[in-house]
Amino acid sequence: MRQALNRALIALRLKKRPPVQRNRADVLQSVPFRNPKVKWETDERGEVSLIIPADQKRLFRILIRLMDLPKTRVVLLDKVGSFVWQECDGEQTFEQISHRLSERFRMTRRESETSLAAFFRNLGKRGILAFAAPKAAKDAIQSAKRGKAGKSG
Repeated sequence: MRQALNRALIALRLKKRPPVQRNRADVLQSVPFRNPKVKWETDERGEVSLIIPADQKRLFRILIRLMDLPKTRVVLLDKVGSFVWQECDGEQTFEQISHRLSERFRMTRRESETSLAAFFRNLGKRGILAFAAPKAAKDAIQSAKRGKAGKSG
């Protein structure tokens, strides 16, 4: 009963989802990929501009029409952000991108992992990037869900 109530509250966005516990190895093996709805362009300096469509929920569509708001917004990435964006091809792992970032911008491994994690977290919260977990992490999550479902029933 309690799980059903929690799921309903989360679905209605009246309650936040509990944070997913990730270990370092799973994060390093995760694969970031771009949201296909976000268009992007590269200028002559190699800097990337992200063209992000406005939220398509009904309320926002009405507000966009009534208030004559723009249907897209543009975010300009700096050199480092542009480099990382171009590396997020849906094939390279966090670890591979971090390694290339540290080589290209002469960072330590810790610096590149920290700045990359912050960048990914920021874009992930906005729905600009998403992440594919490695198979081992997916299996662990599924078995944990099955274990919790078995305990409550």
